[in-house]
Amino acid sequence: MKKISYLVICIIIVIGAVVAGVKGFKFDMQYEARNKITLSNKTGIEISEIEQIAKEVFGDKRFKVQEVELFGNTVSIIANEITEDEKTKIVEKFNEKYGIDVSIDSVTITNIPHTRIRDIIKPYILPIAITFIIILVYFMIRYSKLGITKVCIETIAKTVLMELLAFSIIAIARIPFGTIVPPIILGVYTITVAIISSNFENKRVALELEEEKK
Repeated sequence: MKKISYLVICIIIVIGAVVAGVKGFKFDMQYEARNKITLSNKTGIEISEIEQIAKEVFGDKRFKVQEVELFGNTVSIIANEITEDEKTKIVEKFNEKYGIDVSIDSVTITNIPHTRIRDIIKPYILPIAITFIIILVYFMIRYSKLGITKVCIETIAKTVLMELLAFSIIAIARIPFGTIVPPIILGVYTITVAIISSNFENKRVALELEEEKK
């Protein structure tokens, strides 16, 4: 069963690598390549009102409205693509809604490139690396009877394998790479370490019982 499980995992990793290589990872809107326009009004802006304007213009297109200033008078509208015609309609509706006269030419469409995966996960790399080294050293000391080299190789190999599996499933299932992915990766890491620890503990107990019988 173990051999079959590892074979299935390897197949999924290969498929995930192919999908990631051909299609790349899917990103959340806040991380993928996108367009942005910014609107300001000295008297203040209601996010819900701007969302309604954007919905009327964009229709079924995905978009996001974010407050830019703490004073509540500047917002940004983000979408995968914002055309000049859509920008014009948004500014016109914005002027009509708030009774102002924002120039269409003063509102520019900003192109924002997608965020690289390594930049998304960068804040997590050092903490995970430190905790993993501590855990690895602990395993090597506590389960030294099982063979330090064996414990070291098995811990590293299984952890890397499961993380690759997680990334492969994310690529295959087209799970948006963004705020939801780091918790998934951390969860897989935690569960993997717990399973490895439990496996080593069972082997240690079995070895001690065998030694007592002798």
